[in-house]
Amino acid sequence: MSDAIELPNTAYLLPDAIPNWPPVWWSWIVLAAFLLLIAVIITIAILRHKHRAYRREALQALNEVKQASDKALVEGCISVIKRCLITEGHEPLASCTTKALLPILDKQLKRAKWSFAEFEQIFTEDLYRPDSQLTAQQRSNLVRLTSYWIRKHHA
Repeated sequence: MSDAIELPNTAYLLPDAIPNWPPVWWSWIVLAAFLLLIAVIITIAILRHKHRAYRREALQALNEVKQASDKALVEGCISVIKRCLITEGHEPLASCTTKALLPILDKQLKRAKWSFAEFEQIFTEDLYRPDSQLTAQQRSNLVRLTSYWIRKHHA
């Protein structure tokens, strides 16, 4: 013998259905603010990418002179650095002599493994001597320092 339980109308027992869409009015404001924030972040990223294009071009130019002769490599490093300074709007700094420019470049690099002062003789004197040659280590360090400056400088 089974005793069936009599239930009242099920409408009294079940809660209302939970809506799929947020029912509050401020959810639209939160959604709009979130979309605006995403749009601002994307715009800043695009502008930063465009502004830093000169750095990518300078690194590409540095890679092109990497296999050149010693004199062409040193001249290429200096010209790439000066082009970066001109692009950043520092024409007076780019027009300085190489000897005066090297300490300024070192100030811009706060935590570098090497400094431009180590290469001062190469940049100022050895560049004009026909018999001067760079060792493989000097070439490598010069290219690394120049590319590091291109990537990290805040002119």
